[in-house]
Amino acid sequence: MCTTKDAIRPLLSTYNEPIEFLPMSPGQSTHIKVVREELEKVRLRFLHLLNTVSEKDWNRRFPGEGWTIKQEMVHIVQVLYVIPTGIQQASAGRGRSLLAIVPAGLRSWVNGHIVIPMMSKNATRTTIADKYNKAHIALIDLLEALPEGSWSKGMPYPRKYRTVGQMAHRPAEHFEEHLEHLQNVLRIKIKDV
Repeated sequence: MCTTKDAIRPLLSTYNEPIEFLPMSPGQSTHIKVVREELEKVRLRFLHLLNTVSEKDWNRRFPGEGWTIKQEMVHIVQVLYVIPTGIQQASAGRGRSLLAIVPAGLRSWVNGHIVIPMMSKNATRTTIADKYNKAHIALIDLLEALPEGSWSKGMPYPRKYRTVGQMAHRPAEHFEEHLEHLQNVLRIKIKDV
């Protein structure tokens, strides 16, 4: 079986070009078309943002937060790695994410003060872009493989109930939340694609 990975252009380092995907197969969910287009637009906007941030701003700290711009970019990529687990658990009929048992404040503190700083320590624009592209492809592959009935299944993720369809849109929502903040702090505007 040919996967999305087989259909992309060979060089992900030329990351300002759209990724080409295989056409939908007749039995494939109609949900994937909308989500695929949305995620591709977000990917292109993220990569444009990544290229737009100046070197002088790259290690600048957000006022009141403590994260640098680089750490914020790493955090945006993080959701692409986390959300597939929730999608797999919900589509398999599991009741809740393991994250749901960890208090939100503790989870946020660990992520903000330990996980993201560690993940971003040696991150560069190139490694961030490559990780985004790889996670993006893996998420699309996962979504393309889902049977139609999986899209309406759901679970608390991490605390708010979401269907698989809603989880599939979460990377776009998450990006928009952070994009607004980044645009305000950096006084830049990233256009829709």
